[in-house]
Amino acid sequence: MTIALAGAAVGLAFAIAEYVLFGALIRRAATRSETGRGTYALDLVRKAQLIAFPVIGFFLGQIVAGRTGVQ
Repeated sequence: MTIALAGAAVGLAFAIAEYVLFGALIRRAATRSETGRGTYALDLVRKAQLIAFPVIGFFLGQIVAGRTGVQ
């Protein structure tokens, strides 16, 4: 596994944790019958993070490895 893929894996792990956390917040808001666009925004953000965090981790892994000389 390359450093870039390791960075993507770490990004995916963080994205999954955020997905679960935001899901709990959305469920809590639904049980309280809260209205507004907040739950929609949280749902959109948690889905976008599943794509964005691994991509960011992929590139950050390459950048960090390039600076430290790790291969």
